[in-house]
Amino acid sequence: MNKGKKVKQLSKKELESFEKEIKECKKLKDEYLAGWQRTKADFLNYQKQGDKRIETLLSSVKIEWILKMLEIHDNLERAKIHIPKKLEGADWVKGVLQIENQFHGFFKENGVQKIDPEGEQFDPNFHEAVGQIEMKGKEQGIIVEVLEKGYMLNNRVIKPAKVKIVK
Repeated sequence: MNKGKKVKQLSKKELESFEKEIKECKKLKDEYLAGWQRTKADFLNYQKQGDKRIETLLSSVKIEWILKMLEIHDNLERAKIHIPKKLEGADWVKGVLQIENQFHGFFKENGVQKIDPEGEQFDPNFHEAVGQIEMKGKEQGIIVEVLEKGYMLNNRVIKPAKVKIVK
């Protein structure tokens, strides 16, 4: 099998030296592997944190943007109340009302829900009391007037309803 090649026999000392070297190499390999695995885990955690920060930022921007749109929508609703009866059938009024319908569709698509709590019990999680009215025959804390509608985005209050309640 050797076909003329001589195989050098290792001395016991040389064999022990190689075995020691192999053990050290295995130990280093394990250390490097563990270090690489820790670094990979740290990087994945960093990546997840970065994704979470971006998601939070985008959510904040979306809320701010929707609040600005709601402000315009609420003003449009207030203006609609004051359209003279004789102009209700005018084309330009119909056009303005169509814009209001587009707002409603946009808000619905984006998970915006209106908080219109008249007649409900006051809840500080959804309402902001800006006044109190004394009324006999009405339970204390009942909302009797909504000054500004509130809004929720994906079941999270982004603007509480401003209300007057029974004292």
